[in-house]
Amino acid sequence: MNGSTRDWASLSAQERAEAVALAAQGRPFPDPAVAAAIADRVRRLDRRDRYTRELLLGVAMTAFYGFCLAMYIAGGSVHGAPGWMFLLVLPAVPGIVIMTGEYTPRVFRGGLPPHAQTPNLRLLLDRAGPLPAAPLTIPRRHGLRAWWPLLIPAVAVVGWLTWSHLGIPADLGRGLLNFAVAALFWLVVFAARAVTRRLRGAPGNVSAPAAPITLDADGLHMRRLGEPVQWSDVYAVELVGPTPEQPDSPLAVRWSVRGRDPITVPAADMALPPETAIRASWAYQPGLAARQQEEAR
Repeated sequence: MNGSTRDWASLSAQERAEAVALAAQGRPFPDPAVAAAIADRVRRLDRRDRYTRELLLGVAMTAFYGFCLAMYIAGGSVHGAPGWMFLLVLPAVPGIVIMTGEYTPRVFRGGLPPHAQTPNLRLLLDRAGPLPAAPLTIPRRHGLRAWWPLLIPAVAVVGWLTWSHLGIPADLGRGLLNFAVAALFWLVVFAARAVTRRLRGAPGNVSAPAAPITLDADGLHMRRLGEPVQWSDVYAVELVGPTPEQPDSPLAVRWSVRGRDPITVPAADMALPPETAIRASWAYQPGLAARQQEEAR
């Protein structure tokens, strides 16, 4: 946003150490060029962590559902199954741990936590201007759904090969009954988890209409909103995200709208950077940018 060409590799050891120290306090680096390098670095690390998470989930889904498919074909009978069957189940463990929210993959971050991006992006936004007032559509990032063309045949192959090596005749009727029982069991497990998290006061996922988002002179368009939100009804747009106190909060853009709950869209759901959505909003409602700069001072 500031035209700087600096990146993380070009920073000195002292600048990197200071960046990590400031991030631990939730503060930006005072030099905008360094702040831009930090924000870019954290964004790349977050993207790598996201791909790692999706890869682990993909492997887990393939192993788990492949095993379930084999049991469905065999009618649930696994008497005398070979020991390698347990090795087939093991890859599903990381995915289950990730899905329960007990583990978030963080790969070789060099001391830069996810919340280092939030204050540095805010500093850069304080110095940025609006984008040209032209219609802009922010596509949705598909995430794990983009893997479905590979996951579905992979599950079929794993399931079929597993059943064929079990040497058990097919019993689809009994398999269907076992599938229904298992589905009911997991429904109870996930319902109990949701109730437990609510009682513990744990933060849930960001509740928001998902991208694609279109910003134009008529207002803010989102598929799940129906009618567009008029710019005259939007009184704030801001970047929200992880902090040292809440390091697992998602980076997101939040539009505050008169007469309704804020509209919050996670940056991970958008195929363009969140600051693009903020600056595009400024183009149609210039007072939002002025308000942010006053609050920053």
